[in-house]
Amino acid sequence: MPTRRIPDPMAARIGARIRELRREKKMSLAQFAKASGLSKGHISNLENGLAVMSVSTIYAAAGALGVPPFLLCMREEDEPFTQYFDNLLREEDGDLGRAAERFRALFFGKPPRRGRGPG
Repeated sequence: MPTRRIPDPMAARIGARIRELRREKKMSLAQFAKASGLSKGHISNLENGLAVMSVSTIYAAAGALGVPPFLLCMREEDEPFTQYFDNLLREEDGDLGRAAERFRALFFGKPPRRGRGPG
């Protein structure tokens, strides 16, 4: 995977978020590597902002951590949204689908009912 010699500020923020969530879940680099399908070296580069991240890498990391990918990419000024989603996830006993549905409904309006047409 492509790497940088100097950390990119945005990549460093995403990497720090990945490290923070990995440590919160008490996952070692080896456990995270196995769960995400990424190498330990690549994860180290990600966490230090040196890796050039692809969308598939962000999705792999998010999947291994059990969070939606957008949480990894949120900026400092987006932190209230992150905290809100973390609370929704706890309220939904870790059910990512239900928490995401509530989050979408709040920010994008009520989702259409399943199995019903317009009107």
